[in-house]
Amino acid sequence: MRLMRSGLVGAFIGLCFSFAANAADLVIWWTKGVNPAEDEALKKVVALWEKETGKRADLSFYATGDTEAKTIPALKAGRPPDITFDFSYDLAYTPTWAFEDLMADVSDVIEPIKGQFQKGALDSAYMLNGKTNARAYYAIPWVQMSPNVHYWSDLLQQAGFKDADVPREWEAFWSFWCDKVQPSLRSKGMRIYGIGQGSSTASNDPFFNVHIYLNAYGAEVIGPDGKLRIGEPEMKKRVIQAIDSYVKPIKSQCSPPDAVNWNGVDDNVSFLNKKNLVAMNPTLSIPMSQLPANPDNYFKNMRTVPWPNQPDGKPTPTMVSVKQVLIFKQSENIENAKSFMRVLLKLENIGPMLKAMLGRFMPVMPALIDDPFYSDPADPHRSAMYRQFTQTPTVPFPQAYNRNYAKVMAEQLWGKMLGRIVLDNWSTEKAIDEMIERMTKILAS
Repeated sequence: MRLMRSGLVGAFIGLCFSFAANAADLVIWWTKGVNPAEDEALKKVVALWEKETGKRADLSFYATGDTEAKTIPALKAGRPPDITFDFSYDLAYTPTWAFEDLMADVSDVIEPIKGQFQKGALDSAYMLNGKTNARAYYAIPWVQMSPNVHYWSDLLQQAGFKDADVPREWEAFWSFWCDKVQPSLRSKGMRIYGIGQGSSTASNDPFFNVHIYLNAYGAEVIGPDGKLRIGEPEMKKRVIQAIDSYVKPIKSQCSPPDAVNWNGVDDNVSFLNKKNLVAMNPTLSIPMSQLPANPDNYFKNMRTVPWPNQPDGKPTPTMVSVKQVLIFKQSENIENAKSFMRVLLKLENIGPMLKAMLGRFMPVMPALIDDPFYSDPADPHRSAMYRQFTQTPTVPFPQAYNRNYAKVMAEQLWGKMLGRIVLDNWSTEKAIDEMIERMTKILAS
């Protein structure tokens, strides 16, 4: 549906962009925030840039996914915006676009303030250009995210347990909700499930969550050298263990039956409607949705906790996805775009804008991470995310090591593999073998 829509509107977007470009010195397509304060914060920076330069910017906001849907055909038509931001770029597109020489080199924006960024954030933007066979900064790190674990503390108490009873060991943590809490609540007449474990191809959340499971079991799909490792006997064994752990709640009817068809927001809706006790989500959008309408849910009833420890007892590393702002090589106003980003990246400008996001993402600049806003224990969810980012090792998603892995996400190979197991009743090994065959072809392209 999205592809059809993208194709039909491509020419129209090109015409619209041409008109906008002629009328403005800078065209920005940005993904709309979840609260008005986010958009207003960006508008203020745009106004500041206009005042400093005497130029005019055309700023447009689009819903999550729509920015991507508009940018792709515009890029193919050779009429991309000057600046764009969407949450899926780094995972599915940017490494490929950089390799295909479609991205503007923004090293002159990054280098003067390089020391203000975390190394991992910079590494995510330092990409290979296939035409020049050299690396450069082809994206601007903006924020970073990692999946979070949430549960309903009030329902836990109704089941006769306390927060302190929740295990920290990997398998014990998941079985606690399925084998103890769910049966207890069911005995009280509540039709509820232990874990909201999505397994569809209509959402990116299973991709994120599966990789946490892989990470916990030490299953390295792609090595730092960019080579595929999933087919190695020991690595494949670990992948099977991780996937068996992932699908266990689904097979044991500890996850809502409709989770096999969830789209990008259905996991949030299911958890907020208390259909399941535990949810995993890439940002803090679930608890943030409860402010200010349901403060009791935010402060009293809902918990955000670190991922349980790995099966070997060590803390599970935090897998980080760095969200990026892009400028294309075909953009009409590249120098104006760079000028704007230099203004936006000043701590006094980017800091308030990220705070307006209510902290559902972590900054990529240590000076902003150190702001008490993120670590304040008065906010139970934001401070939990802060601890996760600062007290455990961080590792990137595999796209950072091999640009073609972005195609693995784009094709939803992990979701398809889960479907083979939970819908087609394939063995885990057979489903993984099919995925490895396709993954090998993708990474060889």
